[in-house]
Amino acid sequence: MIEQDELAGTIVLVRPDLLNDPANKKNQVGIITSADLENDNLVVSFSDRTEGLFSSDALLVLRDTAEIRRVADYDFSLLFKEDYCDIMEVCYLARLSAHNCRRAAVELSQKNWIAREYTMHPLTDELDLNRCKSVSR
Repeated sequence: MIEQDELAGTIVLVRPDLLNDPANKKNQVGIITSADLENDNLVVSFSDRTEGLFSSDALLVLRDTAEIRRVADYDFSLLFKEDYCDIMEVCYLARLSAHNCRRAAVELSQKNWIAREYTMHPLTDELDLNRCKSVSR
């Protein structure tokens, strides 16, 4: 699970199916520059030097590479060869620590919707913001 102080620098993809997109950035790759998780506000910067304010459910991040591989291998016989190869390439790039490699992984997921389904999930899932919150007394 990602903590708030680890979010800056995280590469994200704005959901391609985002209905309310005042920043007009759906299906674009960006980098989180700041986060206020208490209010679910994340500022994302883009390569055109613009920024947008998003909630965590509007952003997709890479899944754990071991999980990607496990699920893709399980579904191997159901996938087209090209899609499986893209998924494995995303997995390979995501395991590398270089920023440009992780960005390339997200960009490949951006271009192939089947690969995206296997390799990315909402940031909300990563943050576990949907968990039950208890009130301490």
